[in-house]
Amino acid sequence: MGNIDFGRTADDYARHRAGFPPELFRRLQAFDVGLPGQRLLDIGSGTGTLARGFAARGADALALDKAAPLLAAARRLAQDTGMGLMLVQGVAEALPFHANSFDVVTAGQCWHWFDRARAAAEIFRALKPGGALVIAQRRYFGR
Repeated sequence: MGNIDFGRTADDYARHRAGFPPELFRRLQAFDVGLPGQRLLDIGSGTGTLARGFAARGADALALDKAAPLLAAARRLAQDTGMGLMLVQGVAEALPFHANSFDVVTAGQCWHWFDRARAAAEIFRALKPGGALVIAQRRYFGR
């Protein structure tokens, strides 16, 4: 990510960043993603938009981000809705988890910021056998 510090704009992200539509979560359930009880890691989570969406549907979601201010915003947003959300400061290229820890890893609107080869290697190390990686990008124009 170079010198970009998204933590400096955490309050703006929390107030103005569009989340993902409920339809995304419904569609992913058809692929056995985000099911109740699934252990799910959302990398580059920012304010936790995806992680909160999965947690609201019963997944055991964990939000990971490099920027502590974004995680603090994620914590506030989760608390505002009465939701418990696990938060960890870290980077996708060096996940602080054991191998085979997660059923699903997600990345929403952030994949382009990572060293993709290193992040992918870490993700596949952290995924359980048969686990899934979901890279989601929200369209902001047209339909």
